[in-house]
Amino acid sequence: MLAGVGLLLAGWALTGCSKKPKKSLIPASLSPVAAAALNELAAGRPVSAVWLEETSVKKGAPPARQLFVYRTADQKGIHRLGVEGGDLARPLVSPDGKGVVLTRLGMTRNDSGFSFAPQVLWQGWDGSASKPLGVGMAVELWTNPADGTTMVYAVETLQPSAQLRLTGEKLVRFRTDKPEDREIIWTETPLNAEQFQISRDGRRAAGAFPFPKAGLANLETQTFTSPAPGAWAALASDDSYALAVLDGTRKRLRCFAPNMDRGWELTLSGAAGWPEGGLLHPRWSNDPRVLTFTGPYPEETTAADIWLLRLRDDLRRVEKVARLTEGRKALTPSVLIEGGTQSSSLPQEPVVVPKPEPKPWPSTEDGLVFAWESAKPGREKPLPMAPGSLTPQGFATVGRHFEMNLSGGWYEADEAAAARIAQACAASSAWSMELILTERTTQPPVSVRLAALMRPDGRGEQFALYRVDRRLVLRVLLGGTPERPPVVYPVVLTNLAIEGDRPVQVIVTLRNNRLSCWVDGQMMKSIELESSGFAGWGAGKLIFGDPQPYGTPWTGWMERVAVYSRALSDEECRTSSTTADQWIQGRTRPTRSKVQAKLIETVPAASPAAGQDGDALSLSTWEVDQVFMGQVDEKRIAVAQWDRLRSKAVPPVAVEPGKSGELWLELWEDHPELEGVTVRPSPQAAGLRRYFLGRPLAPPAATP
Repeated sequence: MLAGVGLLLAGWALTGCSKKPKKSLIPASLSPVAAAALNELAAGRPVSAVWLEETSVKKGAPPARQLFVYRTADQKGIHRLGVEGGDLARPLVSPDGKGVVLTRLGMTRNDSGFSFAPQVLWQGWDGSASKPLGVGMAVELWTNPADGTTMVYAVETLQPSAQLRLTGEKLVRFRTDKPEDREIIWTETPLNAEQFQISRDGRRAAGAFPFPKAGLANLETQTFTSPAPGAWAALASDDSYALAVLDGTRKRLRCFAPNMDRGWELTLSGAAGWPEGGLLHPRWSNDPRVLTFTGPYPEETTAADIWLLRLRDDLRRVEKVARLTEGRKALTPSVLIEGGTQSSSLPQEPVVVPKPEPKPWPSTEDGLVFAWESAKPGREKPLPMAPGSLTPQGFATVGRHFEMNLSGGWYEADEAAAARIAQACAASSAWSMELILTERTTQPPVSVRLAALMRPDGRGEQFALYRVDRRLVLRVLLGGTPERPPVVYPVVLTNLAIEGDRPVQVIVTLRNNRLSCWVDGQMMKSIELESSGFAGWGAGKLIFGDPQPYGTPWTGWMERVAVYSRALSDEECRTSSTTADQWIQGRTRPTRSKVQAKLIETVPAASPAAGQDGDALSLSTWEVDQVFMGQVDEKRIAVAQWDRLRSKAVPPVAVEPGKSGELWLELWEDHPELEGVTVRPSPQAAGLRRYFLGRPLAPPAATP
């Protein structure tokens, strides 16, 4: 899904056509309603907007695009502008309002994909012949505050690409009146040429360096930070360095500002005049309170209408949305608002306090006998003691941060991992385990095993960490000599006050008979046990989660689990906690609501021919009767829930069509891990706002 978001050119439909494109039946002028809404959004100031529109092309040929413009100043309505159509890209309104800079890609197709010979062009409003400005693809225009000249930022060459991805290695800038005099600005990383925007002072730039690494570049220090996964990064057009990143759902912008907080979210859902759907191509206008984008996207397309939105002066809330076009296939809009050079209320030119470099995890590899980091993409190298396999069982899934979701199942490590732990700890008479635990508030009674090394015969544990009601409990097998058999010691470690969806780091260490427990960097208990040593440990089974939990249904996730054959020191425990805190910084908790809703329509049963392999979600239609907690504005919604996991049917919600029940709902866009999973929708679910049914799943019945 994210790959689709990041590929502007993936929307170039390669279909057959006649020689002449059909004339559009859509009126070029704005309707009185649309014109009034645009005028209100811009506070009566003149607006200039440019964009590209796709036309059909011959199969296998480069794309055909035309440049369109709307300017309230010339009163011509929407019309095509000057430059001959073809493989055009990224039009940009000049900051002085005198014209447009855009690029002709010079695409050629070969056996391995596409190659490019881009040329930057200048196009005036009068529609006269375009003027070449040299090689490269223009990515941004900037007014130099020193002399008021307009500078073109351009990627000088584009890499050949089989995926139609516009990526370059070197960013330069030049004056429009001296295009041959070029200054190198960025060479640290490749960058995506469709996603780039610069701050007013020219010191920061938002973009993809390259896709899918969206974030903020410091052009002075040549460094880059990525605060969140996503694409189409846009930068506020003042000097607040406020960054907006479009997440994988195409429905939400995640925003960040230096030194302020962990960010905030902008969503168009519920905004007056917005018909619901995805958005694409977000870009700040020269007014830091106004952004433009394309949409809505009910389907997987990459071209739609042009919209503008106005934000509150602190950029934290959408105040108004206005539509500029209707029924068109627009791409990459750029907007200039006359008199839009004011600033937001955010701090300007903030002295950015550098965040410490994330420390590697695990904090130490001394004595490390097992380590599992979640399946989150991007890990540069495997951990030295990573297990050969760690497989989900039952209805265990991957969580929203790609951690082990143990709510409906468990994970099992391979036999070699269990044998390695038992052998190393028996030899050293020491053991430590660390993990990050996230769970919902669970009412007693509940007893769930979090992590365990089972005995070879399966009858009991060699170590097991339990969540029993509101306490952490450890069961550990100690001792073991010919004269004295090993004994299982149950120890209450600490009370654990869980705040829903807040990650908690737990460390347990044991050497000889000294047992210590740490929670979030604080020692909670240190005691001596009567026996010591792990001579009774042997090859068994290493399990995370519980096949048979007891009591209230439990929902929990686990990540960054490490096991050592030695006791971590106090300083190592504190360091590990600091590392864990850095790991989870910037996370937002899922938006959860509790509603009473009536089931309108279920998903038809899959035909035998469709197959029953793999994972799948069903998307049923519901009518909201009452909202008990949170916010659900829509009367009718589509609710996604697991239909199959590892080819096993997941029991549906026990509500019959026409009947009502209570549902815990989470925003679909809060679950990037669901992107790419097969979704079977009910007929009436099309176009409805999607939610995910957040409920614990009971493990499937064991096969006899």
